[in-house]
Amino acid sequence: MLEFVQSQILFYFAIILVLFLPGWFLLLAFFGKEKLSALERFVISVGLSILVSSFLMMLMSKIGIVFSRFFLVAILAVFAAGCFAVYKIRQKKLSVESEKKIFFDFSQNQLFFIIAILFLSIFIRAAYLQSAIPPSSTDLGHHAYWSKLFAETGKIHDYVQSDIIEKNGIYEIGAPHSISDFIIGEHLFFSAIALISGASFISAFPIIVLFLINIFSLLALFILSLRLFSNNLQNKNIAIFALFFSGALFAIDPPQAKFVGGGVIGNIIGNLLVPLTFYFYIRFLREKETNFLFFALFFSMGLFYTHHLSALIFLLVFSGFILLSLIFNFKETKNIIFSEKKASYSLILVSFFLFAIAFIFFVYTPTYLKNSAISTVVGTIKKADHIGLSLLQFRNILGETRIALGILGVLLLLLFYKKSEFKYSALLIISWAIIISLISLAPDLIKIDIPSGRVANYGIYPFALLGAFAFVSIFAKKSKKIRLLSFSRKLIVSAFLALFVFIFTNGLGGNENYLKTNNNAQKTLQTFNASEYLAEKINKKDFLISDHIYVFADSWIKLFFMRGYNFPVYRANLDRYENGIDKNEFCSRDMISNPGGELGKKCFADLNIDFAMINKETDSSQFKKLNNFWQVYSNDKINVYYRKK
Repeated sequence: MLEFVQSQILFYFAIILVLFLPGWFLLLAFFGKEKLSALERFVISVGLSILVSSFLMMLMSKIGIVFSRFFLVAILAVFAAGCFAVYKIRQKKLSVESEKKIFFDFSQNQLFFIIAILFLSIFIRAAYLQSAIPPSSTDLGHHAYWSKLFAETGKIHDYVQSDIIEKNGIYEIGAPHSISDFIIGEHLFFSAIALISGASFISAFPIIVLFLINIFSLLALFILSLRLFSNNLQNKNIAIFALFFSGALFAIDPPQAKFVGGGVIGNIIGNLLVPLTFYFYIRFLREKETNFLFFALFFSMGLFYTHHLSALIFLLVFSGFILLSLIFNFKETKNIIFSEKKASYSLILVSFFLFAIAFIFFVYTPTYLKNSAISTVVGTIKKADHIGLSLLQFRNILGETRIALGILGVLLLLLFYKKSEFKYSALLIISWAIIISLISLAPDLIKIDIPSGRVANYGIYPFALLGAFAFVSIFAKKSKKIRLLSFSRKLIVSAFLALFVFIFTNGLGGNENYLKTNNNAQKTLQTFNASEYLAEKINKKDFLISDHIYVFADSWIKLFFMRGYNFPVYRANLDRYENGIDKNEFCSRDMISNPGGELGKKCFADLNIDFAMINKETDSSQFKKLNNFWQVYSNDKINVYYRKK
């Protein structure tokens, strides 16, 4: 019991130390308690802490400091203490006047709705994730391997993998080559939490961390909305509905189900960092304060160390924003560009650019600058799920409510554009929505070779903002800027309630199919039990093949052995052997599908593979009829066979 309590305390301590304190104290050092509300500091601290802790660990690795609990705690604590010291020194010089927190002064009814929406958002995701303890997502398993490797060895390794190749008629494991699919920022904060807390990666810990990040991304959209619409009398209501449209409605529809379950770490972190990046750019444009530009640039840099797709989408949206600003607001945009030229020579910005250059070239160069990561994302589209979505598919991903109200929101923003006191908010949201729509529906325009459904996921937030703006604007009774029609109050209230009920039931109905109970947890445990058994029994000379098609949570098998990213060898989905892109060998297919065939037998012998882990219901028959395979393990879902030599 005492050991359990201690592990829980260490886990929560690690979460706070890695995901909260560095960012909180860095914001305190720059802004004190005046420019950011407590809620803003609380939300921004999480995204900022992910970046700070990752950059500190990259620096540790560069100067040869081995990752360990002691050094990580010491370095993070020293960083936080240093920031706090700067805050105390600057506090004496800063103005004592506080910014009026009018954006965060909510009525009792508004607070009730905010709490209720957050509760509903958390409840829906938690209900979905109840079958994800223990974790099973394929992509998360791949990411967890690297995080565990960094934690176990105490240093950063190159991302490499080895493929099966044929050489002079003999099949062998080829030399390691670089992998383009992983970015360092996706892994280091997991390694830090594991090292400090002692938590096992084969547990609920990765899912819990991603769940927290997902919830904070909703709050990031909330504080961004308050700033975007700060000139609107209904800005608080718009922010509340944006939280509702993004957090509760269609919360786990595909691809959200996969992301909330930890499938694509980069998307989850990107959906937190992108709104925070825009938050600081918008505040800089409003208030012309250099510190805001510094953090906008810092978050922009962080995106490139965290997820190259998120960084690419940010660049496209930001480029679209600048283009729209020059088209619709040329004179003011030109004045801002030239009036802020002097700001680029300020000490804080010069320091940032020197830091960025030194970090990129001397500390850690992002992998896509060293290998072919860019070509794997931008280039000729080859795969069927990369060619773009139909309008129906796009609607299903965003949800009917969000996309319908989002389109209306674009029209309203354009209609009342000239009456807006701060036009850049409208241009940013419109650019955000248009860019995501274009590269989801027609990725061939800019040659983005990545699953279109994954790209469309980024559209949830801008369409939630647009939908909230449209919905509130239609029924706003006090807005001087936007008032569409004049009807009796009873009619307006009736229409509001009818539409709200439809939106609520339609949006929550989208979650229904994904909240059904399943036996994924049981199937995952069967795979883990078999893996644990093999990890105890086989030696370093033994090799294993497993199956991705029918063995559930197979990507987690490698975490029991930690003998390389490609251990065990596995049979992939069958279409990957036929598309001419993914697989250039058939050994991994035939060793499972036809182990008694000529190719299967040759591959087993050439690659010296001793064990096969397969689904007992789908693939046992072809092994049972062979005399040279002995069954050495069995449970409800898995059989393991040993090959006699």
